[in-house]
Amino acid sequence: MVLHTINKSSAWIKCNGLINESDIVVLIEDGVYLGLDRLIELNMNNTFALQADTVARGIVEKLPQSIRQISYARFVNLTVTADKVCAWF
Repeated sequence: MVLHTINKSSAWIKCNGLINESDIVVLIEDGVYLGLDRLIELNMNNTFALQADTVARGIVEKLPQSIRQISYARFVNLTVTADKVCAWF
């Protein structure tokens, strides 16, 4: 399983076709705005958003429940359990 981090909306174009169903996506920094786009919700089952970043951008309540908001501790846990980590920016 690969953990993909996406730190800005424009990176979605680069990685969308390269993410498998078994992979995990973590939206970080400005990438959390992708959570507002229903396209990513329809394409991803294992999508998370870093809660500190959703709070900082005022979108906590606007994200769909299918995109689970996670703490830094949970993010670290996902990172160390993944086979590989790929950062998209």
